[in-house]
Amino acid sequence: MKKIANLLVCAFLVATSLASCKKENTPAAPGISIDKEKLTIGIGETATLTATVYPEDVADNGLVWASSRPEVASVDNNGLVSGITSGEAVISVTATAADGIIRARCTVKVVDYNGHEYADLGLGVKWATCNVGAEAPDEYGDYYYWGATEPSDYGDPAEEITEISGNPEYDAARANWGGSWRLPTRTECQELLDKCEWTWTQQNGHNGYIVTGSNGNSIFLPAAGYEPYGFPVSSDGIQGSYWSSTPIDTERAYSLFFFNGPKALAQDLKHYAISVRPVSE
Repeated sequence: MKKIANLLVCAFLVATSLASCKKENTPAAPGISIDKEKLTIGIGETATLTATVYPEDVADNGLVWASSRPEVASVDNNGLVSGITSGEAVISVTATAADGIIRARCTVKVVDYNGHEYADLGLGVKWATCNVGAEAPDEYGDYYYWGATEPSDYGDPAEEITEISGNPEYDAARANWGGSWRLPTRTECQELLDKCEWTWTQQNGHNGYIVTGSNGNSIFLPAAGYEPYGFPVSSDGIQGSYWSSTPIDTERAYSLFFFNGPKALAQDLKHYAISVRPVSE
């Protein structure tokens, strides 16, 4: 009996080993992928998509790149995508395998930065490098009441109590810079606070914060102060206040507030004129 038991065990081990070898030697099903599922670029900008094909010998048959809307975003034979005009396009890459065509896709959004510079901080939006009305990152720029599109023009913003991001009638960023620029939302301001490193410093004699993303890119936010309704600019060099597009009620809206130390999402009175730092997709 002992000999029979040993033979059965050996037979089981051999069968298991053969099954394992058969499984390991079974070729993987052909596939293809692109290194990005989504991509945002500006008009006139380029970016390269990389396709990975498995098994590798499938790639020997050649890769074919195509755009669903080449008038929006074109792509060459090497996966180089070019932004042509605002809109969305689907970039696809295909290869021919033994059992048919395999395909991968990437959705590309082309936006209009309208000649203004930005920094990609690794967040949900790109942040402009200058304030509206400024020509350099350290300059204060103009001051805006919430919902107004002209500097220090109070108008009647308190009546507008809905989200105004991207609305050229009330959004100072969109009205003055055009393209895809807009005021950041409350959520986007909070993301800047939570996911970036803030370092108080000075640039060209102006105090402010260097805000650095996890990818190492940064912007400078000068402490431009604020302009109370009917009074001159106050607290410049000491504090910074930047509008969000998100209102609280008829009298207040959220803003990004800081001085040397504390920084937070604040609730500012709409009749205080403060800075605007645009964002874009």
